[in-house]
Amino acid sequence: MSSQLIKFANEDFYAYPNSALYWKRLNIIIVADLHLGKSISFAKQKQFLPPYDTKETLAKLFRCINEFEPSKLIIVGDLLHDMFSVNSFQEKDHKDFNKYSKNTKFIWVKGNHDYDTEINGFTKVLNYKVEEIIFNHMPIKSTNFQICGHYHPKAKISHRGKSIYKSSFVHNDKLLILPSFGTLTGGLNINQEPLRDLLGKSIKIFPVGNRKVYKL
Repeated sequence: MSSQLIKFANEDFYAYPNSALYWKRLNIIIVADLHLGKSISFAKQKQFLPPYDTKETLAKLFRCINEFEPSKLIIVGDLLHDMFSVNSFQEKDHKDFNKYSKNTKFIWVKGNHDYDTEINGFTKVLNYKVEEIIFNHMPIKSTNFQICGHYHPKAKISHRGKSIYKSSFVHNDKLLILPSFGTLTGGLNINQEPLRDLLGKSIKIFPVGNRKVYKL
């Protein structure tokens, strides 16, 4: 996969078109908002979606781990969509979690959808700090640099009179927000509240394409 360099917190990060962020110096992969089991949750509300989101998202995640063999995988919240999401896991999924967590430390930052569910092989925390960077699901008041998820940021791209919205990595001087990693997740326009207020006017935007991450 091709990558896009993102300079943040005096560090070099690399954004990939699968919506993962790679901290090369420490060999850490960061992802946000997988929302595993979302189709099951919607089916309970009689909104029927193709029930393949967990399978597709986990396949993408495991491909990422196979490629980078990271020392850590940090999930900045909403690994699950609701308390019933673990029912979407197959026996093979649990075996894969156990297999990959032997060589990669799985850090799961609790998101607002994650409730009190525990999964074998994951270290679940309210927040996580590496050097000068705090990893949260949602931003907190802090003087530290922060990498977060939650908002599923999308940017409007206009070309030849047509406009589309693309999932995007976006950051200001102190806050970097990741796009959602899951296959069944929507998004929030970065020009709408609360993202506009959180990020301010001095921001850098990196839309995610099918084969590369761009820089606006």
